[in-house]
Amino acid sequence: MNKVSVDGVGQNDTPTTQVKKRLQYVDMARGIAMICIVLGHLKNPILNRFVYTFHVPIFYFITGFFTNDKKPVGEFVKNKAKTLLVPYAVTCGVMILIGTLIGLHNGDGSAFGKWVYAAVYGAGDTWQDPFYIKGIGAIWFLWATFWGSIFLRISLKFNKVARKIFIFGLFVAGYYSRFYIWLPLSIQAGACAVLFMYMGYLLKKSSETLHKIPTEVKIFGFIFAVIVWLNFIGSFQSFWLVHCDIGRGIVDIFGTMCACSVLMFLCWFAERKNFFLVKPLALIGKYSLIFLCVHITELTFVPWWKMAEHFTGITGLPEWTQLAFVITGKLVTDLFITWVCVKIKPVRKIMGYK
Repeated sequence: MNKVSVDGVGQNDTPTTQVKKRLQYVDMARGIAMICIVLGHLKNPILNRFVYTFHVPIFYFITGFFTNDKKPVGEFVKNKAKTLLVPYAVTCGVMILIGTLIGLHNGDGSAFGKWVYAAVYGAGDTWQDPFYIKGIGAIWFLWATFWGSIFLRISLKFNKVARKIFIFGLFVAGYYSRFYIWLPLSIQAGACAVLFMYMGYLLKKSSETLHKIPTEVKIFGFIFAVIVWLNFIGSFQSFWLVHCDIGRGIVDIFGTMCACSVLMFLCWFAERKNFFLVKPLALIGKYSLIFLCVHITELTFVPWWKMAEHFTGITGLPEWTQLAFVITGKLVTDLFITWVCVKIKPVRKIMGYK
């Protein structure tokens, strides 16, 4: 029998002796979420109201759904370190090199130390209080996913009551501790992420039961989830998991789970109907880890907005074209470099793709 396994950021999490089958609709959902991460970094309020409702949580949700609860904890940790922390280290090395060269060109002799500090600390954003922390950028997600995965796997050794106490305790600790200090290696973000991973894990455990639910109930549930998601978008305040900011708390947690559920269903439906965008989006999702690492490097060092201002100034086009120029430039650049990296076998191996 085929063993289905898809990890939350793009790699399989099963022994190589088993046959692996990728779920295309899951890869499609990841591809959409990955594009939305790029859009979310544009800091456009209108786009943010939409993308921040689901783009990071759905990765955690998928990671939890495909968490291997049979593999021994030690082997599980080793696998996660290889598939998440090795790519983190490689990407940081590239960013340190580029950042140092740019710093030297601009006369900043301390650039190397700043980027090494950012890489070692592993914070997703820059903090000023209670002390200065330089953010490494979007690859904080890899550390958070690492911690969240480990926390979830450990919790599966407990009984159901102790497991819930452990997971909710971690979430509360991660959420409230952010008001006082931001710990290294995005461990607080990982503590919050485990709640979303646990929801994905519970869905996997109840999948057979869900299949037996009457169609009428499923349709009602889908419509209800869409309404909740639209309300979340319309009343959006904040939902920045990089800061463990959960917005309005349980209300927004429910909203993001409805958003993830709707997106997963739409991707599943699109795959069944052979929608023409399924394969390209699924390909992005399959290599979402490489795409993320490419994107954070591009985001940090390519001055898209200055280029857009120069471009629109020369042509005399309206200002909204700046946004279109930046979006197009980012996506084309990220997709092309990702495609090149995928074609290079040593890169694929380092990033954990077989």
